[in-house]
Amino acid sequence: MDERISALMETMKSLQADTMVRAVRQAVEADPGISGREVLVLLEGLASESQRRATQARADSEPDRDVCAKCGQPVETDSSDRERWVHSSDRSRGCRAATFDPDSGWNDDIPKSWLAVPRRHRS
Repeated sequence: MDERISALMETMKSLQADTMVRAVRQAVEADPGISGREVLVLLEGLASESQRRATQARADSEPDRDVCAKCGQPVETDSSDRERWVHSSDRSRGCRAATFDPDSGWNDDIPKSWLAVPRRHRS
C-alpha cells in the first residue's frame, strides 16, 4: 500500500479513537456510576453512525455512469468535476480518442468535435 494512504488511514484511526475516548469521558463525567454495558451501548451507537456516514460518503463519491450519446461508448462523471463526462475506457472527453483501435486507427466517421455526453441529461 502507498505510504501516504497508509499514513492517512492511521490518522483516521487515531481520530476515531480520540472520538471514542471523548465520548466515554463525557459519559463518565455526566454519570460517574455508568456501567460498562452502558458505555458499550454508547460506543456501539457512535460506531454505527460512523459506519453509516462512511457508507454514504463512499456511495456519493461513485461516478455517474451512462453510455455516450455521440459514440455509444461507456462514459462516467469525472471525480474532480461531477458535471464533466469522460469516456470510461481512456478517461478522455473526445469520442474519437475513446474509439481509437490500434488495428484500424481513428474512426474517421466521428467528428473531432464530439465530446463525451450521457444519453440522458441529469439534473
